Amino acid sequence: MIFARTVGMWLLVCGLSLVAAEPPGSGELVGNWKLQGDCQDCSGMGNHGVGRNITFAEGPDGSARGAAVFDGRQSVIEVPNSESLCLGKNDFSVCVWVKPESPMRGAFGDILSKFDSKQRRGINFHIAGSSSGYQSMSDTRHVHCGIDDGCLGSWEDCGKPWSSNSLITNFVVFEGQLYCGIADAEDPQDAAHVFRWAGGNRWVDCGRLGSDPNHLSVQSMIVHEGKLYAGTGVWDWVRARGRARGKPRAAKPRVFVYEGGTQWRDLGQVGETTRVMSMASFQGDLYVGLDSAFSVPGRCFKYTKGAWVYCGAPAEVNVENLLPLAGTLYGATHGSVFRYEGGEKWTCIGDHPFKITQIHSLDVYRGQLHIGTWPQGYVLRYEGDGQWTNTGRLGLPKGKPECNEVNDLTVYNGKLYAGVIPKSEAYRFEADGQWTLLGSLGRRPDWARDDSPTWCRVTVMASYQGKLFAGTGACQGRAADVDPDGTLGRVYAIQAGQVVSHEHDIGGGWTHLAVVRRGADLRLYVNGHLSMSSTAPEGRILDLSNSEPLSIGFGAQNYFTGAIADVRLYARALQAGEVARISGKQTTR
Repeated sequence: MIFARTVGMWLLVCGLSLVAAEPPGSGELVGNWKLQGDCQDCSGMGNHGVGRNITFAEGPDGSARGAAVFDGRQSVIEVPNSESLCLGKNDFSVCVWVKPESPMRGAFGDILSKFDSKQRRGINFHIAGSSSGYQSMSDTRHVHCGIDDGCLGSWEDCGKPWSSNSLITNFVVFEGQLYCGIADAEDPQDAAHVFRWAGGNRWVDCGRLGSDPNHLSVQSMIVHEGKLYAGTGVWDWVRARGRARGKPRAAKPRVFVYEGGTQWRDLGQVGETTRVMSMASFQGDLYVGLDSAFSVPGRCFKYTKGAWVYCGAPAEVNVENLLPLAGTLYGATHGSVFRYEGGEKWTCIGDHPFKITQIHSLDVYRGQLHIGTWPQGYVLRYEGDGQWTNTGRLGLPKGKPECNEVNDLTVYNGKLYAGVIPKSEAYRFEADGQWTLLGSLGRRPDWARDDSPTWCRVTVMASYQGKLFAGTGACQGRAADVDPDGTLGRVYAIQAGQVVSHEHDIGGGWTHLAVVRRGADLRLYVNGHLSMSSTAPEGRILDLSNSEPLSIGFGAQNYFTGAIADVRLYARALQAGEVARISGKQTTR
C-alpha cells in the first residue's frame, strides 16, 4: 500500500489552493512544476519531468488540486539535465510546498536533488529526523539543504561533556539543540547523564536518568511525538552481563522522558534484562529493543497508551537496532536482520550475510537499507528478496584478530558517512568498494590490535547546524578507560560544502520552504521566515555544475513520503519579501 491509498485521498490537500505561477520567463523562473495532474514545466523553459509511481491528489469532485503524492518506495519525478538547470556559481532560488507523512513510517526523504556523488558537486534538499549510532531516526521533520563542490573542512574540537567519561553514547537534535548521552563516570551518580551542547567546547548538564547507581549509561535516546526519550543501560557489556568481578549486577532497563532543565520522568521498567539498546518511532508508537542477559532473550516492546506492550523476540540475542523504512519496521540482532510483521512476529531477511557476526548500525541511503557490521567492518546494502551487496571493508586490513566494527551510518549533504572501531576512524562512501578515510579521532598510547580494551570508536554521528558531529569512545566505555589526552568521550565536527538547516519539527501539515543563494550566502526560509543562513567557507562561491538530472522526491537519503506541490527554480536570488509573498499564496477554504 502506498501513502495515497486511504479513502478520501482529497483530504491530503484539502484547503490548499495555489495562485497560478508567474507568466513564462518572468523573474528568471527556469522551472515551475506545479504538479497539477502532471509533471510538466510551466515556466516556458521546457524542463518537463517524467514521473514514476506518482499519484496526483484529487478533490471530491475529481478535479486536480495541484499536488503529487510520493509513496516513499519508488516515486520520483526526473527532469533531464539542461543548460537552464545548471546552477554553476550563479545565484538561484528554490521554492516548494511540502506535506510530509504523519505519523512516521520511514525516513521522510528528499525533496529535490541535482547532485554528482563522484564529484560531490550539486544540491541536496531533504527532510530527516535526527539519529545516531544504534538509534533509529527521530520522527521530527527537520529540513536540510546542502550544496557542495568537493569542499571539506577540518575536524573541530567541540569539547568533552564529562571529564571522567570515555564514550559518547548517542546524539539527538531536539527543539533546535544538540544533546548527547555518556556511558560512565568515576562517581556512579555522575554517570547516565544527558548533556546539551552550548557552542564551542561547552556542554550543559541536563540531568541524570533516575538515581539507581547501577544504571551507568544513557544507552539510547530519540525524539518521538515532540518529546525526548532516553533508555538506561551499562555500555560495558561485561558488566551488563554480570561478569565484572567485584561489580554489582546492572539494574533492569527503564525509559525516561525529558521534562526540561535537569528533570526526567520515569516511564517504568521495560523487560527483564539490562539495556535499552535501541529506540524507534513507528506509526505513532515508541518501540524499544533490548539486549539479552541472564537467560532472557533480546526482546522488542512498544509504548502505547501508557503501557509497555510485548512485540516479540526476533532471536535469542540483542535487538541492537530498529529502523522504519517505507512502511516497514526493521530490526537487527547481533548477526541477522528482521522485518516486523506486527504482533509478536518477525521475519528474517538476512542471516549473517557475508559471514558477519554482529550488526551495529542501520541507515537509509539512496532509498536502500544499509547495515554496519563486525568483525570485517563491512557495510552491506539490502537489494531485496534476501539479497545483500557488500559496499566495502572499513577499518584495518585483513589480519588477526578481525576487529572492524561499523558503529554508525549517517547521511550528510549527499554522502553516506561511517564511524568505525578499533582506531576511531570516520569514513565517507564514494562507490561500492571505495570509502575515503577522513581521520582518526580518538587514540590511546597503549593501542594494540590484539588487546580489545585499547580499541577506540567513533560511536555516533549526527548532522547539526550545517556540520557533521562525531562522538568518540573507548571500546568498553568504562570510566577507567579515559585516555591521558582526553580524546575519548569527546565530540568533534566537520563541514562538507555549505549546509543550512531548520531543526524544529515542521509537522505533517503543508509547509512552504525556500532556499536562496546570493553569492557566498545561503539562506533557508520556512513559511516565509528566515530560519538559517550561512556563508561558504572562506567566502568561496561553490560551483554546482553537473550533468545529473534534477530529481524531485528522491536523493541521497530516501524516496520522499508525502506530498509535494508547486516546485519553482529561479536563476536569481529572491529577496526576502518575494519569498514571503510566494509563501503567502496559500489560501484556505
